[in-house]
Amino acid sequence: WERIKHLLLVVEILSPTTARADRFTKRRLYQEVRIPAYWIVDPDEHVVELWTPEAALPTVERERVGWLPAGAADRFVLPIPELFRPL
Repeated sequence: WERIKHLLLVVEILSPTTARADRFTKRRLYQEVRIPAYWIVDPDEHVVELWTPEAALPTVERERVGWLPAGAADRFVLPIPELFRPL
């Protein structure tokens, strides 16, 4: 962590043992240090919570998530059902 100077996106996969830390402790920390995007993937609900530094509540996406960091030529788009399809 000491070598990381600037995070643009953090993605956490929710699990029963980490849900509280991911949704509260880590989220508040990421908001305080102004990480532009924090996504929480909930495999039980098949949703992705999108948090920003200013958000009091997440945007909850069920269909797709997109991300375009500054300087990128193309937007990254991920259909959420693809995350949860059986392998």
